[in-house]
Amino acid sequence: MNNRIARSVLEDNHKRLIDQYKTNLADVCALQSTLNDEILSHVVQEFALSDADHTWAKEWISDTATIFRFLRHHRFVRSFALEAIHTTLIWRLNALRFFAPCSALLHCLPPPICDPLGRPLVFLRLSELLTCKQTMLDGLLISLDHLRIHLRSLNTFNNEFANGEVTLQCILVIDLEGLAIQSVNLKILTWFMKEAVPRYPGMLGAVFFLNYSWTYATTWSIAKCLLPKSAVARVFFPSREELLQYCSVSTLPSNYGGAFSPLHHPLKLDGQKNCASVASHEWCMPAPSNGLPKSLHRQHSSVSIPPRSSLNPFFGYPTVASLSRPHMVQQGRRRKRDLLLTLSVLWWRRWGTRIIVLFYFLVTVGLTRKKVRRVLAWMLGALNSAFG
Repeated sequence: MNNRIARSVLEDNHKRLIDQYKTNLADVCALQSTLNDEILSHVVQEFALSDADHTWAKEWISDTATIFRFLRHHRFVRSFALEAIHTTLIWRLNALRFFAPCSALLHCLPPPICDPLGRPLVFLRLSELLTCKQTMLDGLLISLDHLRIHLRSLNTFNNEFANGEVTLQCILVIDLEGLAIQSVNLKILTWFMKEAVPRYPGMLGAVFFLNYSWTYATTWSIAKCLLPKSAVARVFFPSREELLQYCSVSTLPSNYGGAFSPLHHPLKLDGQKNCASVASHEWCMPAPSNGLPKSLHRQHSSVSIPPRSSLNPFFGYPTVASLSRPHMVQQGRRRKRDLLLTLSVLWWRRWGTRIIVLFYFLVTVGLTRKKVRRVLAWMLGALNSAFG
């Protein structure tokens, strides 16, 4: 367990990450070109996306840091990264835009407040996360998307007005104060690894747990078995004094011994603010009453028709119908697996009942013959005993 913040380790990891970014930047740009020219155009055709949806998807693909994080997460294997990005893009269009409003769980200090390596500081009270409902967890995914946009805005500002340094990750500070050991639910960790990490990979440069005590030792020993070794190596358990030594008083809220204003409000993304100005309030995400941010608020532009629906004119293949023009029906991709699955379903509909009846008949005959044999064997044994 890392009780202290190993600054040298964090610096080495950060330098390695920046070197990887610069080395693979050409591959990332080539991957973006493929996504724009092939994948996105295919998705637009398959799902009949509106202009607003198309623009929203293109904004995500044009985020160079995000595409780099996907490529790095899949060990720079282009095919694996393409598949993961395509899957995530479909999820964003079909699920993320219709999620509940952002949760009030994450708190991020405004720029230029950052750690010594130039990464934003994000705060989370774990006691609030473990007691939240599923809708709040969905809102947490939107908060992560806001954090992605915030990192992109920092990079845009650095390219235009600062030194051009790229910001790829943030520092997550998790406060364990007020957390009851009986309320710890490892299913939240499983949910995070399954739902958040594949869709927002590599966004955390390090995780600092504050107010850690021996009562959480057993839980941590179980949790780290569920995490990859690379993630465990980025987890630290500093005291407040050690956190102040790493970040300095001027970069921390007063809740944690710093000179900055305390954390009171949920995080609110304001991408239009000039990053050069030091805000007197924290950078926050909108409260639930505010609804979805404008860039995430999309309306359904089409509906998918099941491949084997009687209403599908292209039976066996995925089809999309426009809601604004119901008479417009567009066929999706023609894949061999769709054809084989449809033929299998039709064959089963035709012969399935007879096969089930034949199966039960054979089982019944087999059991009956076995029972008859046992009876005959018993009778023969009894006769042999009587006349033997």
